[in-house]
Amino acid sequence: MINHIRSNFTTVLFLAIIILLSAGAGRAQQYQTLYWMQGIPQSSYSNPALQPLPNYYVGFPGVSSVYTGFYNTGFAVKDLLRQNADGSLYIDDQNMLSKLGNRNYFIFDMNLDILSFGFRHQDINYLSFNISERVETRFGYSRDFMRLLIEGNDGFRQEGVSAQIGSPSFDVSHFREYGVGFSRKWTDELTAGVRAKVLQGLSNINFENTELSLFTGPDNYELLLNTNLLINKSFPFTLAPLEDIGDNDFEFEDDGLVNYLTQTANLGLAVDLGAAYELNDQFTFAASIRDLGFINWKRDAENFRINGQVEFNGFDFNEIFGSDNDTDFGEFRDSIIDLFNLQETTNAYTLMMAPKFFLSAAYNLTHMHRIALLGRGEVFAGGFYPSVTASYNFQPVNRFGSTLSYSIIHGNYHNLGLGFHVNIWPVQLYVVADNYIPALRPHTFQTFNIHFGLNIAAGFAPKRSEPSYRW
Repeated sequence: MINHIRSNFTTVLFLAIIILLSAGAGRAQQYQTLYWMQGIPQSSYSNPALQPLPNYYVGFPGVSSVYTGFYNTGFAVKDLLRQNADGSLYIDDQNMLSKLGNRNYFIFDMNLDILSFGFRHQDINYLSFNISERVETRFGYSRDFMRLLIEGNDGFRQEGVSAQIGSPSFDVSHFREYGVGFSRKWTDELTAGVRAKVLQGLSNINFENTELSLFTGPDNYELLLNTNLLINKSFPFTLAPLEDIGDNDFEFEDDGLVNYLTQTANLGLAVDLGAAYELNDQFTFAASIRDLGFINWKRDAENFRINGQVEFNGFDFNEIFGSDNDTDFGEFRDSIIDLFNLQETTNAYTLMMAPKFFLSAAYNLTHMHRIALLGRGEVFAGGFYPSVTASYNFQPVNRFGSTLSYSIIHGNYHNLGLGFHVNIWPVQLYVVADNYIPALRPHTFQTFNIHFGLNIAAGFAPKRSEPSYRW
């Protein structure tokens, strides 16, 4: 039985690696420093109204847009790993716990463009197309949840209070995006655009309707757990019935990976909307919404619900795992299922995307220099998470541009970003990061992302004499 479990764990780990690699080894996609870098065609991903400078571009397949981003709103490495006066390091978990808020989030996203191209039409229209592989991860946790992991339930027992685990949120999605973008300069001042997207869901697991609390009696270690938890999953392994775990074989068939990457049962729709208004030669205002949509998860959909109150005295893991007898683990598994009154169903479910909102104002100092202020917000698990970015953009010629930015991201104030693009006709190279401090002081960072790629970008229109939002 244990060997089966290990084999299945290896298979699941293999699937996770496949998902990560298929999304690029390298999205909360921020696109904050990139927002006004219109020399880079992918800048329009944050606002479909903002037309790129090149009259046409073609992304190198697989390397035109590679993005990875990591965010932890709760703590940095330095909060957990601290230094004594003699220079030695020690783990200070209590200091780390003191940095946590009531709600904390861990985010890890990746994005890879498989195919992308775009072109200008009649000087006022811009059309674009992209196929992108995306992985989005969101994990929301409370301070008591982390304290329970570190201290166990003893601290709560001594205090005679319950561990308010709260509403832990968890969502991991792997999906493919097929997008068609259109932007038009409707008047001399107003440009508006839209990107319509078909979403091909590949795998997902998420927590829905979660509410957990754990109370330990002051005189003993009996636990009282109040639960209201629904776990949905859609990936090519069948878990139900859980009492058969260890007996089922979850390995891919010979064509399993191909079927996984090409299946079309989980479909969704989304839209990006944007507008830019050029008030005069100096001021431009822009607003956009990204990822307004949903995915309907049907294939291999399973649901596991726990709802109610349970009381138990804990388990002796030495008895469970200290023997080679497979029956011990099976009995442990069955007791868990019976204890929590687990209900298993196979219902399809629909998940809304996590929409992102952008609002920005830019001021042209000259035709080469611009300063801008950008506000960004993301909605996830009923919360709104704002970020603010101030940037300076230097665009001396169409074929070269650079940006320096400062951001406050998810309450973290230590984010200095930079980016550049250079065109060596017809090849364009670009690299953009919202925070480069991790490269200098990796123990201090809570946020990090990098976005880079190669395009064929050419046909730049002559620079207009007056400054404009298109430069």
